[in-house]
Amino acid sequence: MTDYDHQCEVQLLRLYERVSYLNSHKHDQLELTNNEQMTLKLTWNAWVGGDATKKGLEMFCRMFENHKETKEVFDFAKGSSVQKMQAEARVMFHVTRVMQMLTKVIQNLDHLEECVPELRQLGGRHGVCGYNVPPTYFPHLGEAMRQLMSKDLGTWTPAHNALWERTYTFIYTQMVKGEKAYGGGAGKR
Repeated sequence: MTDYDHQCEVQLLRLYERVSYLNSHKHDQLELTNNEQMTLKLTWNAWVGGDATKKGLEMFCRMFENHKETKEVFDFAKGSSVQKMQAEARVMFHVTRVMQMLTKVIQNLDHLEECVPELRQLGGRHGVCGYNVPPTYFPHLGEAMRQLMSKDLGTWTPAHNALWERTYTFIYTQMVKGEKAYGGGAGKR
């Protein structure tokens, strides 16, 4: 397969996933009011505060602390301290990519169909044919993020928590769909 053929295939899959999402039942889509979209954007920007990578590393460390089993999925995190992980290029690359994807979702809350193909492809890379991440691990990162937001943002309320939980559930649900479709099934340990 040539590079051109591969790029055509990728674009067709993205188009398929976008149309599939747009034509899915409303209960399968994340519908947000303008106020909810603004709340998500404001809380994200306030929390990230210009250093998304730092917040992302904190998020992964919190997840590893809360759910020690998740550390086993990351070769670079096994037995590593926070200081070692900060110095590890693979860790920082992964953290940066995760935060970029979350930022993209937040920036496209009014057009989530723009993000769904990438989320599903990302999920595919996390399946048994890729990183082999169990889908039950995906919610743990969102839980860690909400805990840190609650700690760091003085204006955090139960309504914020519920809104972010709903949004992150949408994100990982799209990844699980991609894991099943493109990753050889859901990851298992």
